[in-house]
Amino acid sequence: MLRTLRGLPLLGCLLGSIGCHGQSPAPPSIAKGDYSAIIRYLQTRIPRDMAQDNIPGLSIALVNGQELIWARGFGMADKAKGLPVTPNTAFRAGAISKLLTASAALQLVEEQRLTLDAPLQQTLREFYVRSRFHADQQAADRDITLRRLLSHQSGLPSEHLRDLRNSYAMGQMPMRLSGVWLSTPPGTQVAYSNLGYALVGAAIERSSGKEFEAQMQHSLLKPLEMDRASFVGTAAQVGFRALGYQEGVASTDAQLRDIAAGGLWASPKDLSHYVQMLFAKGLYKGKRVMASRSIDEMFTQQNTGNALDFDCQIGLAWFLAPCGDAPVGPGVRTYQHSGGGDDFAAQLSLLPDHQLAVIIMANDSNAEDLVATLATDTLRLMLEAQTGTPVCSDDCQSPRHGLKLRQVPTAIDRQRLAGFYATAWGVFRIKDDEQRLRGELAGFNFELLRDDQGWLRAQKKLFGFWLKDLGELGHVQLDVITVQGRQMLTARSHGQRIPIGERIDPPPLPMAWADTVGTYQVLNSFEPDAPLSGISVRLEEGFLVIRGQLHDEPLTDYILLPVDNAHAVLAGTGYGLGDTVSRQINGLSASGYAFKRTHPPLSF
Repeated sequence: MLRTLRGLPLLGCLLGSIGCHGQSPAPPSIAKGDYSAIIRYLQTRIPRDMAQDNIPGLSIALVNGQELIWARGFGMADKAKGLPVTPNTAFRAGAISKLLTASAALQLVEEQRLTLDAPLQQTLREFYVRSRFHADQQAADRDITLRRLLSHQSGLPSEHLRDLRNSYAMGQMPMRLSGVWLSTPPGTQVAYSNLGYALVGAAIERSSGKEFEAQMQHSLLKPLEMDRASFVGTAAQVGFRALGYQEGVASTDAQLRDIAAGGLWASPKDLSHYVQMLFAKGLYKGKRVMASRSIDEMFTQQNTGNALDFDCQIGLAWFLAPCGDAPVGPGVRTYQHSGGGDDFAAQLSLLPDHQLAVIIMANDSNAEDLVATLATDTLRLMLEAQTGTPVCSDDCQSPRHGLKLRQVPTAIDRQRLAGFYATAWGVFRIKDDEQRLRGELAGFNFELLRDDQGWLRAQKKLFGFWLKDLGELGHVQLDVITVQGRQMLTARSHGQRIPIGERIDPPPLPMAWADTVGTYQVLNSFEPDAPLSGISVRLEEGFLVIRGQLHDEPLTDYILLPVDNAHAVLAGTGYGLGDTVSRQINGLSASGYAFKRTHPPLSF
């Protein structure tokens, strides 16, 4: 019920800004070996892009093999104090933290303190799950392994929202989370889970005998000379850390609970040392930090055969394919991970076959698209400097998105497609309306038309005349296909197909769940920065629809599917979906929260 809009690259762009970052002027031709031309171009482009998007500060590092080509800071780390960003300024790395956490876990596998394919319960004995996918609940516990946690295939919920800002000891997490319901069958689908990585952090502590920060410093950060890197504290406590900003205003900087999933502070220069170690198969300045086989394992696809993942590939922590985002070039392998949230944005992308990498970090909530676009464009220039050949995402020709080729779907087609689709971004409604096919997602309305290849594309007119630029939403190709008996809404971009959502038919509605319609507030929570303050449940066209609330502001709608009289799930598969909502006396519970009914059924 809580979602930042940029999770998977394509969809975050699609929904986050309806257009993403504008196209920058074409860079100059780069002669073979002329990295200085790239630096000159970026020194001009980056300040302009930052000004365009009102980004206070940004830092970048470029790596070629074992060489740090360039590291530079731009703008302000703290506007009030007038502190500039330097190459040594640390930013919140967000989800890039998972790369370091996975590496530390693999080090313990090398030491035989952890095992990739053994049940997590062997290390965290108090942790157990509940499953509607297993007849034997002990079998469900055995299915939760370190490998599946590291590759987001454990089936665990994506988040545990209560006490998200609480800094209680990581070792308490397994007990606090015990009894959580699985959201998907383990090993069948990638469903991004911060909760899973919080448990990995607890397993690192338990198996190493050290607190998480101490183990990370001992095994990775100090050996890699990541001098400004740490998983603890806030910018207010450490002078070389940047403040985060939202719409130009400094944001609240609180300690995170799930530090193993998203708590790393580091500079791009720090992370360049980590990349150099990966390129050297585990060596840094001639000293062994990780085994070569561990590096190979990180970069080995873990989700082969998962039909519902389509063209998205994941290793241990690393995404091994763009998942619908623009690739660096045709056939160019790109491994990457982004980090967002808490008013920071970061991207680490590397080309393993060419030993090229770029790390970019910024301190504003609006910087995610800028950082992602800049990372891809910079890697193309670096590859051009290495090979002497220009690089484009597809065939170096402008994409053709001719609106004149689009047609209204036939009546039979409209009837087939119309329905409610469960997505990680909420309910995607497709309606056969006045002989047109119309879509609504996250409060944005548009028309769906067939292109000359038979795919659906979005279009919108202002006042019925002028075509509105929908950015990536207007370019992405959509359609509904059946996979494993499920009607999946998919998108195709740059030749890659990714899942968007799943069509849900109205289910039988038990009276017990029909009676849950109303509004609810969080019970007994004293979180100053709580992600949820309440929820509401309503009926819409035969569906129970649940909506999160934050300080009386409505969040996204999700479809609630009853399983039995006591339990229901958020419909669909993927991030935040499949999670369990339970009925209680005069209330509901979900994601660690208990909710008390405040109002009887109302019209919404």
